[in-house]
Amino acid sequence: MGSMGTKRLVSPRKAPTQRRSRELVDTILKATTRVLVKEGYEGCNTNRIAEVAGVSVGSVYQYFPNKEALVTRVMERHQERVQAVVIGHLAELEDASLDEAAKTLVRAMIDAHRVEPKLHQVLVEQVPRIGALKRLREFRDAYEPLIASWLEAHRERLRLDELDPAETAWLLVGAVDGVLNRVLSQRPQSLEDGSLERILTRLITHYLRTG
Repeated sequence: MGSMGTKRLVSPRKAPTQRRSRELVDTILKATTRVLVKEGYEGCNTNRIAEVAGVSVGSVYQYFPNKEALVTRVMERHQERVQAVVIGHLAELEDASLDEAAKTLVRAMIDAHRVEPKLHQVLVEQVPRIGALKRLREFRDAYEPLIASWLEAHRERLRLDELDPAETAWLLVGAVDGVLNRVLSQRPQSLEDGSLERILTRLITHYLRTG
């Protein structure tokens, strides 16, 4: 399928402009999220979404041509919420010490993974054909440069002469993200008892001091 076909497949029919229309779309998207989490991508369809939302199928089709467009918008909203959480934390990095910066980075990513974790898992594992995994990874682009800028600004104090800030930021984010994805599927309790945060903070601090 060409790029135009793909665009038609996942794009909303129209954007809601009035308050009532926006509320209707919000209701439909919340229902889509519930269906995805409870029944998975294969169990998600416009009829089921309309039923859960308490609206007619025609109301769904008024704004979304198919379930792919619905899931794409749910994915975008999830990404927006994750970005807001991460960027909010990283705004605290300006004058942070090394220990504080490591803790802030870890806490930012842990809190990001706490944003609708069941939905995130469904999107990553079950929705590959509309590019969910790629889209969810794109939000890193918003905060990796912030980390790299902080590392560059504190290069002398942190003794980072042999480390490239951009590459270091990419490595740290990837390492923490990889651990968190594994923890979510195997040891989710580690997110709540604080043990994982302490371990990851030590890992990052040690790497920056000795890398």
